[in-house]
Amino acid sequence: MKTLDPGFKAHIESGATTLATCWKLTRQDAVVLGFTGHDETLSFGGTEYLPMYGLDGGEAPAKSGPQVDTAEVVGVLHSEAIDEADIAAGLYDGAEVETWRVNWRDVSQRLLQRRATIGEIVREDGKFRAELRSGQQALNRVKGRLYSVVCDATLGDARCTVSPSHPQFALGCDRQHATCRDRFANVANFRGFPHIPGSDFLLRYPRSDDALQGGALFR
Repeated sequence: MKTLDPGFKAHIESGATTLATCWKLTRQDAVVLGFTGHDETLSFGGTEYLPMYGLDGGEAPAKSGPQVDTAEVVGVLHSEAIDEADIAAGLYDGAEVETWRVNWRDVSQRLLQRRATIGEIVREDGKFRAELRSGQQALNRVKGRLYSVVCDATLGDARCTVSPSHPQFALGCDRQHATCRDRFANVANFRGFPHIPGSDFLLRYPRSDDALQGGALFR
């Protein structure tokens, strides 16, 4: 439960509020940008929040449990601080966004409503639509490698090492162990786990004609 400053609480309960929403955006390269839906620049916590007309924050429904909360911020790309080329280059991907509710007459009265990260950004008709994902999103990120029978490298990359000049390079690779061995002679750099039994093997039952002599199941 969020605890309000007594002065801020009294202001909200007065019924005649002067509230504005502010967004503090911290990119992965440590660049910090501040924006507000108010018509004048607001400053607090060492960050200036610039008016960004046409910026609108969508609803952010609260969910119980480990579900990922999402919201949206929609705006017009008119601010010099936001460059469409930077968005296309991915500089805003994964950026942290703080959403503040502020009394613009007295910015010491404020409440941090949520922290989120930027997910998908869609640009259309001169506007951008940025998806804000809650902290639970980090639990959905893949850490390390996935164990799979197929290779998770890309043909020709640093992990694969097959040269683009290879005579079979133009055929493309299906990521199978046999293809890596027979077509590219590159088994030493195969990035899959072909010895993992499939579900068909795990669910089968012993049969009298099975060759169970302790030998390798895969060659």
